[in-house]
Amino acid sequence: MKKFMFLLTVCFSICTLSAAEVLPYNGEGSVKDVNWGEKFALYLPNRILDALDMFSVSLGIGPVVEARLMGTRLADVGAGYSATTFKLYKAHNRQYGIGMEDGWYWSFIFVGEEEFCVRDGSLLVDKFVECRAGVPTPEMRVYDYFEGPRDFWAIGGSLGLGIDGDLYIHPVEWVDFALGFLMIDIRCDDLTFDSFNR
Repeated sequence: MKKFMFLLTVCFSICTLSAAEVLPYNGEGSVKDVNWGEKFALYLPNRILDALDMFSVSLGIGPVVEARLMGTRLADVGAGYSATTFKLYKAHNRQYGIGMEDGWYWSFIFVGEEEFCVRDGSLLVDKFVECRAGVPTPEMRVYDYFEGPRDFWAIGGSLGLGIDGDLYIHPVEWVDFALGFLMIDIRCDDLTFDSFNR
């Protein structure tokens, strides 16, 4: 019983101190108040969403040929071409829906070229264009940590010939999922009551 009480005290202390370290900043020189009732009320939905964020998958059909294997954008090998491929997305940063994509790319380790766009999609799918040559960097808008449509740190691959499929896991989201059990939200993507007023 002593061990259980000690473990419970340690867990409570870690939760309290960790939450104090990562309280949301309100941009005005002080820390925003945390609504603990809100955190507890939305605890389960936020853990489910965090679990779904750990991977992304998409399936498409159209004139496409590609093969890619990626261990983050710095270890990316493959090439592909797509002309108006229709895709169903469950993508990074909670993009769910349908869209059309086209373009081409090639990559060998961390060097490559790309002209790629996602367009004419549903409301929750980010439309974007990426044109680059050389080494991709996390500072590019498409890889924005909080809102970018692509994950710089993703691990997975794509394969397609007429029918195209992608499957990626997101290591940062795995960390966010694990820390979420301690009510730490490093991705700042947990639902709040304000999320339902938009």
